[in-house]
Amino acid sequence: MKTFIAALVALVLGFGVAFAIVSAQKQAALNDQKAKMEAQWQTEKDALEAELNGKRPGKTRTIEKQVNVPLGGRSAEEILQNLLTLKPAGTGRIAIIRKIVHELEDLAILKDQAVPAIRDFLARNEDLDYSEKTSDEGGDRGRGWRPSWSRSSPPTEFTLPPSLRIGLFEVLEEIGSPAAEVALAEVLGTSGRAVEVACVVRMLETMAPGKYRDAAIAAAKELLRNPLPIDNPNRLDEQAESYLYAILEMYKDNSFLADAGKQLITADGKLDRNARDYLTKTQGEQAIPALMDAFKNKAMTNEWDKASIAMRILDYAGKNDQANALLNDIVSNPTIDLRMREAAVGDMDGRPDNRPSDPDLIKGRIQVLEAIKQGVTEEQLIRRIDQTQKNLINILDGKPVDSSRGDRSFGGGGRGGRTPTAPAPVTK
Repeated sequence: MKTFIAALVALVLGFGVAFAIVSAQKQAALNDQKAKMEAQWQTEKDALEAELNGKRPGKTRTIEKQVNVPLGGRSAEEILQNLLTLKPAGTGRIAIIRKIVHELEDLAILKDQAVPAIRDFLARNEDLDYSEKTSDEGGDRGRGWRPSWSRSSPPTEFTLPPSLRIGLFEVLEEIGSPAAEVALAEVLGTSGRAVEVACVVRMLETMAPGKYRDAAIAAAKELLRNPLPIDNPNRLDEQAESYLYAILEMYKDNSFLADAGKQLITADGKLDRNARDYLTKTQGEQAIPALMDAFKNKAMTNEWDKASIAMRILDYAGKNDQANALLNDIVSNPTIDLRMREAAVGDMDGRPDNRPSDPDLIKGRIQVLEAIKQGVTEEQLIRRIDQTQKNLINILDGKPVDSSRGDRSFGGGGRGGRTPTAPAPVTK
């Protein structure tokens, strides 16, 4: 019995030892397999990180990329779609304007992510007018919108953009990237609206000075020669010529002089003041022949228009033979109202804020007036000539000038938006 028990114990112990050995071997195998899997996973992880970092395995690089996303995580397409639903009108106009400004700001926050959607929208030539109307009639032409600017300097910067497209131009300008610059440049070749072209030219000139000069001039000349009809034009569109000529003047381009000369008189016999200003600003005295042709053209019947042209020519009286002859023709012509003839004489000593400063010009005017006086019979006109000659002599001598003759000038006053320049000191 004892022998059986001893054998049984030995058998149990043998099984236990064998089980322990086998278990140890299996655990070792499992540990080895786990180690191999962890090593393989680490290798794959390192390779993936290296690929993401643009580096070969064994080298790491940290990528720092900040993407600004508007509140709510909307895409540019979603923001644009919402903008198309916002039309400022009626009692809720101010609140809608705030929403428009907010949406445009959200687009700008997206930076280059917004450029493709903006380019696609601009290519469709769709738009929303944000200018205020006095009525709901489409043909109102924006009479209720009265921005303040002179004829010679219509605006290209706005507190609230006058349209959705111009608002998107401003977004591209704020983004300021090469992609945004390209998107703006595309507008120069596709837009038929002068205010848009002028706005884009200003923006591009700020972003890349001189780079788009030729494209800007070409766009301006094309629209001046072949203006496109604008649906529901507003006051900005009424200033189309001013915008386009301003582009040419900004770049000091004189390649449109021949066209401007032909456009001085419109089809209905009126003076194109934008063409006149472009000619005089870019050519100065050399513009006199073209101005004289327009002055003598019988198609122009408006006397105020004729007087406006004469004023520009008479700026050169005292140094230019054609200007001297015109002054003589005006002053000596009894069919012209005497007050107008007096005003033409009085303009020779300038205005209080714009006296002539060139000594040779002043002396030339004194001589011209003396020659004209010989053929004048009206005592009142002779007194005006004498007074003007005395004023011119006082200017030469640096003495006070008699301004008691009042503010009337030839043509009824005003110089079509010209900015007077302060007189320079005169020396004999």
